[in-house]
Amino acid sequence: MSTPAYALLVAAIVLAVADWAAVATSRRRLEYATKVGVMVALIGFAVVIHPASETQRWFFAVALALALISDVFLMLPRDLFLAGLVAALVEHLAYIAGFRARELAIVWLAIALLIALVSVAVFLPPIHRALRARRPALVAPVYAYVAVFVVMVASAGGTGSLVALAGALLFFYSDAILAWNRFVRPIRYGRVVNLVPYHLGQILLVLSLVS
Repeated sequence: MSTPAYALLVAAIVLAVADWAAVATSRRRLEYATKVGVMVALIGFAVVIHPASETQRWFFAVALALALISDVFLMLPRDLFLAGLVAALVEHLAYIAGFRARELAIVWLAIALLIALVSVAVFLPPIHRALRARRPALVAPVYAYVAVFVVMVASAGGTGSLVALAGALLFFYSDAILAWNRFVRPIRYGRVVNLVPYHLGQILLVLSLVS
């Protein structure tokens, strides 16, 4: 990787850690700045590196831009969960398109799909019950989101890149934690517990461009 790429990657990591600290200490202004900064740095990283697939690079850049939009919706004081969910869903479609630009590894796709389905079987039933009781209008959008996410995880595995698969799974679990914390029951330091795998997942996904 080039020096600018390393600098942007380090910036993304430093900003992510700063964001976790800002959320843990309830420093809203710092949280807003660092959360946006992480995604801007990752977009820059995706643009300046020399990827294994040029097509995948640009699909990932679109996905990261949509992730930034989703992040903004989810961190604002207003309840924009559905808007954030829609932006994230389209983000996953962009990631899927990017993964499909690579050669398909059928065995790893099957393994990743199995892991994703088992994970859904663990997390989704309590979330479903909570949504039916409190936010029934979100049941269908959440199911659509989960279905797309399963395809995203399977597609990540289908590239044969363990970095991509690890990133997709961390992203998957971060969203499961987010939903659990919002709708099932609060988790101690839930927002930080959600953010750590989210940022690590996004970083690994972008790093998979060169793996």
